[in-house]
Amino acid sequence: MMMAAHRSARSFRAVLFLFVLVGIPSVARSSTLEDSAKELAGKIAAVLPTGENVSCEIRNLSSLKAAETARIEQAIKVELQERGIGLSGSGTATTVLVTLSENYENFVWTGEIREGDASHVVLIPVERPPENRAFSGVMPVTIHSEKFWEGPEHILDVGEISNGVGKFWRVLLLPTGLLIQDKQTGSSRALEISSNQSASRDPWGNLSYEPIGNTITFFLAPGVCTVNLETPDLNGCLPEEGSAAVPMGDRASVIFDIAPPGPSQPGKGTEIEMQSVCGDASQFLATGARDYTQTDTLQVFRTDSSGAVVISGELDFPGPITALHAVSVTPRAVVRNLATGNYEAYNLSFSCAQ
Repeated sequence: MMMAAHRSARSFRAVLFLFVLVGIPSVARSSTLEDSAKELAGKIAAVLPTGENVSCEIRNLSSLKAAETARIEQAIKVELQERGIGLSGSGTATTVLVTLSENYENFVWTGEIREGDASHVVLIPVERPPENRAFSGVMPVTIHSEKFWEGPEHILDVGEISNGVGKFWRVLLLPTGLLIQDKQTGSSRALEISSNQSASRDPWGNLSYEPIGNTITFFLAPGVCTVNLETPDLNGCLPEEGSAAVPMGDRASVIFDIAPPGPSQPGKGTEIEMQSVCGDASQFLATGARDYTQTDTLQVFRTDSSGAVVISGELDFPGPITALHAVSVTPRAVVRNLATGNYEAYNLSFSCAQ
């Protein structure tokens, strides 16, 4: 059964990932999440001139619930205003991006202050409150996400590929075909494909590729196609029937995302089988059952003989998840950000409770 499924801050994210991965020895001992939020706001305000007007965005990439994130956001914004920093909508010269993430032991919160091409980052580790530590101990898996693309195009999937000798491409799968971007030159080329997805209210399709190579295979109903990115040439398309496995280089790769066996979970939407993590044999990802006007969540389930079991907390996203792909080593989610109207692509990763 088949399921439907910017600005670059890569250097900043690399530093953030390093901190999150290895941990930070000095952890803030604030009594509440709000106290920690005020501490972070104080560090941000210290970088800014008094009276500065900024736009402020909060991004939650941790296991914190939506209600907790809202409390943190309110505390940060109130503290900034009390320290003489003005808050306005988008379009200001200075922006503040607060990212709430976590490592195996603690929360890690960062504030990135951007003014033009200049960027300054402040960071604090935050001890988990007792109620969160207890919850985290019960759940064996934690989901992490990293946004790696954002734009106005309604993408169904996106991938980044290298030929191994200095050539890099970003490939966007659209309802009408592929948009292939050369990351060195900034040039792009569109390959239009005859597809019944261009007129669909909920179009779907997915990419299948190796991180190193020059060929990409993709499914865009009703066909499966391969493309040579060096040329780029469309090598051919096969009808959907009988083409669940399509040659990629010298090995075959199943490119269809599939639903897990058994009944759908109450309160959940799209469900996609994933490669198992943390030792469990059969697992799947499930989105929330919200419509396209609401924010969304993602959660991991384990399939047991007695039924599905939740094994992770919910990870919040800033809009509905419009596509979910878990067939590859690195699962991906496509989200339509309700605040900006842009589509965003996230790589998903998982950590195991110790």
